[in-house]
Amino acid sequence: MLILPLYLGHLDASRAEIGTIMGIASVGGLLLRPAAGWALDTIGRRPTLIAGTGVLAVGMLLTGLVDRIGPLIYISRILVGIGAGTLFTAYFTYVADLIPPARRTEGIALFGISGLAPMAINGVLGRIDLPAAELRWVFPAVGVLVLLSLVPVLPLAESRRPPPSTAAPPVAVGRALLARRLWSVWLATVVFSGLVAVFMAFITVTAARRGIATPADVWFTYAGGAVAVRLFGARLPARVGPRNMVAPALALYVGACLLAASASSGGMFVLAGLLAGLGHGYCFPVLTGQVVDRVPERNRGSGLAAFTAQWELSALAFTPLFGVIADRFDDRTMFGAIAVAAIVGLALWAIAEHRAPEASEGGPPVG
Repeated sequence: MLILPLYLGHLDASRAEIGTIMGIASVGGLLLRPAAGWALDTIGRRPTLIAGTGVLAVGMLLTGLVDRIGPLIYISRILVGIGAGTLFTAYFTYVADLIPPARRTEGIALFGISGLAPMAINGVLGRIDLPAAELRWVFPAVGVLVLLSLVPVLPLAESRRPPPSTAAPPVAVGRALLARRLWSVWLATVVFSGLVAVFMAFITVTAARRGIATPADVWFTYAGGAVAVRLFGARLPARVGPRNMVAPALALYVGACLLAASASSGGMFVLAGLLAGLGHGYCFPVLTGQVVDRVPERNRGSGLAAFTAQWELSALAFTPLFGVIADRFDDRTMFGAIAVAAIVGLALWAIAEHRAPEASEGGPPVG
């Protein structure tokens, strides 16, 4: 979906419209996220994976029919949000069941490569210089690939989970997810997901506006950096302490946004992509692992649903907001503003994490 802003730009969408369209997928994802968490904890991981796959495929197929800014692009984006949000939660819940607790962050980091590596496809499409008008056909092609993912999913055995009879009532689930030891994790997730949402929505259109010949090259270095740190440094968070990796990872992403604010050459943009990828490569598995560690096992699906929902909330809130900033001022101001906001958020995270009770990783879950 990272090339969708380029296609929307071809359809003469403003920065604010691009931000709204990219963010609207989050509405669908948010509306169905509680249901996804409930389904994971009661019906099972595998049925939820199958349902999410079908909805995402339909959304991608409909995106290929969009030839103007109108209702269809919003409908397709909502379906994509429902499907992608469900799968986002379900896959990481499934894999969290399988990874030994002592290697949870490492395992999540390595598993996450499967979601990061395809990001390079956006760079390939940019390199073959596919006309913007033809980008629309990429989306239904990806929709077919999504459907084909059912081939390995259907034979999956249900991963270990508490039986439905032990599922906690909604009030108890809410209390577990609002436990004080999770406050710093939720705050860091808002900061990180906000940075990712703005960077991914606007970096290529910013590069194109500044005359960069192949703006999608940024996704080569983004994916390469994220995959490299996970392949060769996946054990680092466990060695230094996962919480000690949050600030450096976020700082790398802030650096990427500050570089994007002033970038004037292709090399500067791909360097920004590399910095963002390095930050993403560490921050996501660290935060995911902290959620799994700090949420009761019987609420694991709901906990990861709340975690992934914050990504939707950030996309919904930040991409239109910062799109308006870019339209009113310029792209430099937009990237600078999100960097400053993230620095403030990082300072608040440090305070909340310092005060969090029983915040050390690996401890028994409470709830």
